[in-house]
Amino acid sequence: MPQASHYDTMSIRKEFPFFEANPGIVYLDSAATALKPRTVIDALLRYNTHESVNIHRGVYRLSQQATDTVEKVRARVARFVSTADDATAVFTKGTTEGFNLLAHILTSEASKLSDRFAAYASAKPPAILLSESEHHANIVPWQIAAQRAGYKLLYLPANADGYLVPPADFLAQAASTYAIRIVSLSLQSNVTGIIHDLAPYREFAAKAGAVFIVDAAQAIVHVPEHIRSLAPDFSVFSAHKLFGTTGVGAVVGSKPVLDHTDVYQGGGGMITLVEPDRSGYLEAPGKYEAGTQAIGEIYALGAAIDFATQNAAALSAIEADLLAYADEKLAATGIRIFGKTPTPYATLGRSPIYSFEVPGVHAHDTGTILDEQDICIRAGHHCCQLLMRALGVSATARASFSVYNTRDDVDRLIDGIGYVKKIFRTDGHGTKHKAS
Repeated sequence: MPQASHYDTMSIRKEFPFFEANPGIVYLDSAATALKPRTVIDALLRYNTHESVNIHRGVYRLSQQATDTVEKVRARVARFVSTADDATAVFTKGTTEGFNLLAHILTSEASKLSDRFAAYASAKPPAILLSESEHHANIVPWQIAAQRAGYKLLYLPANADGYLVPPADFLAQAASTYAIRIVSLSLQSNVTGIIHDLAPYREFAAKAGAVFIVDAAQAIVHVPEHIRSLAPDFSVFSAHKLFGTTGVGAVVGSKPVLDHTDVYQGGGGMITLVEPDRSGYLEAPGKYEAGTQAIGEIYALGAAIDFATQNAAALSAIEADLLAYADEKLAATGIRIFGKTPTPYATLGRSPIYSFEVPGVHAHDTGTILDEQDICIRAGHHCCQLLMRALGVSATARASFSVYNTRDDVDRLIDGIGYVKKIFRTDGHGTKHKAS
């Protein structure tokens, strides 16, 4: 199979110091955490060595300079995922905190949302629509909020390939019974790499007068243009999926909507006035950023967005080439790959994220044997236990590729899987036997 991409993967790979520090390692766990280019590391280092001061506090030049940098990153984040003129970004610790924030403010009685979202004015029982394909970060916070505020949780079912395939009348019946106030769905699966077609659910949310939220944790690096095209009311992501650092992410949404919702955490930095029995709060996004932020990590997030933007064409071409090459090579191994079965629901395709099962071998055993060959993959339920049940398994092995991976990495994975099969032979009933 000829090399399809004209982009120089090795040149981009040299921008990632990880490989110099870990020669011989095949890193295939980017769906969990992407590696960091030198520019991102330099941005974090620059803050911690040259501008290691607080923001929104000091009148001195360095503090104002750091504040200006953070606010410029905020604007870049909002533009990266939204085309709305009133969009702003609230910095969080990551996707998980972002969903905890949204779950609180969108179900709080103190929020004033009925003028903007008709479902909040309905007399029907309130409900939240999720799917069985969601990461736990987009399930557990809503469960807590639903229990607290008396909401019903509804789930779009996923089929055995991981696609969202609700019954034909599912949405109509749900809307006839409940006031669906919130629709929160992942655009891309962190298990299968499937890019879900969320357009019908976006349309449904608009007609129902519901808040539409996109979990963009995976899509932010692979298909950010799809996030923008959906025009969600809120999107949520983590920097560490997007070549940034851990410990920072963002909720991007309408500032006017955020201005009318309840506060999430209290403390310094989010107030206008504190009296003995009450406090006043800043406008959004400030009222959601209590305490000192991860300032250096925000600097690094700005550099990560710059890297992703400047290399967008290369990233897309290299991933497409890896997807085609890995599809062909993995098809000959006899392993089961989840989400790869041809289906009419696969309208938007996949990214090179492979959850797989070596017949008769537990995912943890597969991961351990591959690690012995310096191949880093993920093994487990990937924080998606509802999807695992839909797929009919308790865990999978997962190899996820990014812009710094090569066809040689695919070949190493193929050889590694061959070694796993050699070590763990299987009989016709899927029982494994350790080779002597």
